[in-house]
Amino acid sequence: MSNCKLVVAVLLLMFWGLTAVAEDAKVPVQVDPPQAYVYLDGNAIRDGSHTLKTTPGDHVIAVYNYGFTGETRTVTLKAGMNPAQTFTLKPSGNPVPGEFGFIQIEGPSRAAVLLNGKTPEYHVGHVDEFNNHIMGFQQLLVLPGTHEITVTRYGKTIWSGPVQVVAGQRVILYVPSGDRKVQKVGNYKGPWTRFTAGLSSAQVTVAPVTATLAATPPNINCNEKSTLAYSSTDALHTTMKDGGNTNSLPDLAGNMTVEPKHTTAYDFAASGPGGTVTQQATVTVNPVVQSTLEASPTTMNYLKVGDNVLIQDTANIKWTTGNADAMSLSGTAVPASGDQKLTADPQAKTGRVDETKSYTLTATNVCGGSETKTVQVATKGLIAPDVLSVFFPTAYPDKKNPELGLLPCQQQRLMNLVSIFPVYAERVPDARIVVRGYTDHRGNEKYNKELSERRVAITKNFLVAHGIPADKIVTDALGETGLLDEATVQKLDADNPSKTADSAKQLKPEAIHMAYNRRVDVELQPANLESARVYPYSSPAANVLVEVKRPKVKALEQPQQAATVASAGN
Repeated sequence: MSNCKLVVAVLLLMFWGLTAVAEDAKVPVQVDPPQAYVYLDGNAIRDGSHTLKTTPGDHVIAVYNYGFTGETRTVTLKAGMNPAQTFTLKPSGNPVPGEFGFIQIEGPSRAAVLLNGKTPEYHVGHVDEFNNHIMGFQQLLVLPGTHEITVTRYGKTIWSGPVQVVAGQRVILYVPSGDRKVQKVGNYKGPWTRFTAGLSSAQVTVAPVTATLAATPPNINCNEKSTLAYSSTDALHTTMKDGGNTNSLPDLAGNMTVEPKHTTAYDFAASGPGGTVTQQATVTVNPVVQSTLEASPTTMNYLKVGDNVLIQDTANIKWTTGNADAMSLSGTAVPASGDQKLTADPQAKTGRVDETKSYTLTATNVCGGSETKTVQVATKGLIAPDVLSVFFPTAYPDKKNPELGLLPCQQQRLMNLVSIFPVYAERVPDARIVVRGYTDHRGNEKYNKELSERRVAITKNFLVAHGIPADKIVTDALGETGLLDEATVQKLDADNPSKTADSAKQLKPEAIHMAYNRRVDVELQPANLESARVYPYSSPAANVLVEVKRPKVKALEQPQQAATVASAGN
């Protein structure tokens, strides 16, 4: 190599050396107690006060000594020497009672020893504190059981594995081979101080971890809450597990509010150098839904005559639910409890009404509970056409033939009233029928009075014959009193739905006026339902009813057939 190349090589080596030296960061670490162990960025370095050497930048320095509160500090280090970091740990924990076993570790003297954990906070000492039992006692005391030992330094695990410890015995563990032997040492009962150290002796007594867990209340309904009260001693970490989920807890002791949707077992685990302890509490969730549904009454009556609703009952549906969060009544969402008014409103348009409707309460919850209740409410009654007045032929019934004059077509009108009255009377105790008889203006007062009496009598007899109690019928014979005047008749006749041009074109107004007055009106009381004065133009007997002269008996006795109303004559 030429002299020039040699000079260049030497200069490069010097530059690299200066650069390497310039990149180091140094920081003195002073610890108290002097046996405390230093970790840098999670890696075990060594015990005691010393100067750390690392790269410039942010670093985490942690110092631990069992029986003291550890301290962790994040520092920013510059190249070269940095200000010293002083760690003064405070003693913690009471003496530990119990009957102990021993662990003696033979191996790298400055390697850190972790107990029942892999991270620095599980530090309990270093090998040189646990490797001698000849002149001075250097020993690790633990309660009987299986303990996980990890020996580590500079970020490397030298050995890790379980060690079974029995009270009154010493387990000597050889690292890194993992070989071990057991010696009997006799009873060794506490309480013992957690950490003591002398010139050639050291004893670390590890306290067991304890944990408690209680659920209040332990039994809840769906959507209710329970409080988990947990606590631990000598633990570093706590977790809560419910089913397949495990969550770290922010505190070693505290309360947690839970709202499970099914019966759930909660496992509280507390871990520390003394081991891991698990406690379980179960919150039992009741998913059962309770509900009631009732209707009162279960039958509603309904009576409609023409456009008049005489009876329209109501019913009330009442429900309650418990332990439910979704309620519906026949598909419509409802509150947890309440009532609903029903009004008789049948689907039928005419005739007898006998309808039943079901109402179903469904109550569920998110916990899987469900209950269904059903009630039925019936609507019974009648939808009938209007009650119509009854019309009579001229001069009938007469004294000689008191049974004649109520023609079949007019009897049919009364049959409508016969069908209505029992339905009405069932709901209205003071129900009654008022029968009022009239005549046209011809004849003297006495004659017309007696004629109207016969008309109300034959009408009443017909009603009684068809089941209407006689004491429910009130009669009033008015004769020609209360005659309908011509203007009223004209209005009635104009509004008559059965009137056609053919049926009325040959009829004289006077004949129509008299025909409208030869009638019996009926009223349903106390409903104040008056019969409609609708002259029967479309009836087969219309030609007989409109005649101004007295019809022959034979004409009344013969069945009336459909015919166009003829001229009334004189």
